[in-house]
Amino acid sequence: MRFAIVASSYHKEYCDALVSAAEAELQGHDLTLCRVPGSFEIPLQVKRLARTGQYNAVLAFGVVWQGETAHAQEILRAVTDALMRISLEEDVPVIHEVLSVKTEAEAWERTSGTLSRGKEGARAALAVAELPNGI
Repeated sequence: MRFAIVASSYHKEYCDALVSAAEAELQGHDLTLCRVPGSFEIPLQVKRLARTGQYNAVLAFGVVWQGETAHAQEILRAVTDALMRISLEEDVPVIHEVLSVKTEAEAWERTSGTLSRGKEGARAALAVAELPNGI
């Protein structure tokens, strides 16, 4: 199977951990990795890859830190809405692992610890890619 990963370069150490975990889970499959500057830029690249029809699923990886303002929530809502719309419009599974975190400990746990969303995202991609299409 063919999978694409779109990962933010912002908060690179955390996103690299997500990518590494996904690559390990998807070993033996064809992978394309695309980097974008930040989480807000993820949906456009996901759309570009999904519309090619070449991928069984596209995984979206990013980390957004919660702060004192509503900015993080606005970014997360825009990204979430866009990723769902892309998946439905392009009929390609999009795995949403753009994470909202509050602390460094939480970020590490969810990107490289026992709650690795990179690993879980890859497992979800495999599962949805194997579902029957058009039945």
